[in-house]
Amino acid sequence: MAVAGLRTSPLPPTKKVGMNIPDLFCFFEHNFMKTTNLPGEFIPPDYFGGSIANIPATIASLLQIPFDGLPPLLEPMWLPISDQVERIVVLLVDSLGWDMYQQSKTDIGWLSSRLEIEAKITSVFPSTTVAALSSMWTGYAPAQHGMVGLRLFFPREATLASMLRFSPTFASFPNSLIDAGIKPEAFLQVPGFAQSLATYGIKTHSFKGYGIAYSALSRMLDRGVFETHGIVTAADLFVQLRDLLEETTGQLLYVNAYWPAIDTICHAYGPRHPSVGAEIMVTLNLLKTEFLDRLSPKAKKGTVLFITGDHGHVEAPVDQIINVDEEPTLNEMLLMRPAGEPRTPYLYARQGCQKSLLNYLKEEYPDKLMAMPSVQALTSGLLGPKPHAPDIAQRLGDVLATMRQGYNLLTRQEVEVPKLMKGRHGGMTAAEMEVPWLGIHLNS
Repeated sequence: MAVAGLRTSPLPPTKKVGMNIPDLFCFFEHNFMKTTNLPGEFIPPDYFGGSIANIPATIASLLQIPFDGLPPLLEPMWLPISDQVERIVVLLVDSLGWDMYQQSKTDIGWLSSRLEIEAKITSVFPSTTVAALSSMWTGYAPAQHGMVGLRLFFPREATLASMLRFSPTFASFPNSLIDAGIKPEAFLQVPGFAQSLATYGIKTHSFKGYGIAYSALSRMLDRGVFETHGIVTAADLFVQLRDLLEETTGQLLYVNAYWPAIDTICHAYGPRHPSVGAEIMVTLNLLKTEFLDRLSPKAKKGTVLFITGDHGHVEAPVDQIINVDEEPTLNEMLLMRPAGEPRTPYLYARQGCQKSLLNYLKEEYPDKLMAMPSVQALTSGLLGPKPHAPDIAQRLGDVLATMRQGYNLLTRQEVEVPKLMKGRHGGMTAAEMEVPWLGIHLNS
């Protein structure tokens, strides 16, 4: 007997669009290895089937619907739990790096015994939340959707702006870019993944912190979302998530549940602080006790759970800060404050200083950063394959620098804040780029 809402016959196979996997492999093999000399400790993003940007296409494949975007994750990362999938939950734990997950496994032994998929994938580049979430909510790489960093330059408005506050960086005027005529819903240059799912009658639910549920960034990401759920604590998240699955048994569903506490702790204390491991243990044990253990067999039917992170973290020692205001030669070559991230700044050179700026960075800081012309970063595919967003080049400035070890490029104002961040991300080290991809079919 057919159950209302459940698919009784498969939809057409997932449509292949753009580059296929072999083509993408050749693209990255050629461009990364031959046009960028990446330091040995750097891990480039794996857009051809091994990154968080490939998650939307994976979900589409599991739900047997077409999708225009990057290809799915490689089949071993989802095919073993692809039988009779009707509902998918992705728990996105902000800053859950692969190394953190490995260090916490003894405290979450129950999870290891339940896992059917355990793989290591990469973040996007830059490895920062705004870029990563935009990729996970669209299925495109940063250069394609256009959200390439925390701080972006808006030439028409003549301002450098924070994409979390949607406000100029020099003062906090939350959402003031909206007053300038920039609509969050139109900022990303590709369709929202929830919009694609809605076309096929699949409802998307988004869970995130109560205070950010309707922020400008959430309005960018949640296009097409059926319902946004504000949460207060991790326990609240899993109780609400359980209630949703119980209330929607038999319905096609995609759920994205975002939990930010680990990222907050890493920024405050550093990724090696004991509170980080404790938070991972508490969060994932709550997932078991308040969600998995209490979910009815009816709600588990046809449901798959994935757990991943958007990026990892590195320690940010105070003796590994490059203060741009204390570097007069560097400062004189810059037109404005750096955009992007402290770990991956986008530098705008004064007129005629582009080449001098690049050479200076390479000669003065060879062990502290890697620098390249921003156009090279684009053409190499570091931020994703073509087609790129129309205005992407102007968002990357003239020179892109990516910091090595725990170095950060900061301004005087950033150095003098009362509580300097002890952990950061945005670069290309393994600790920042590698995240877990864990899967469980709840029928099992």
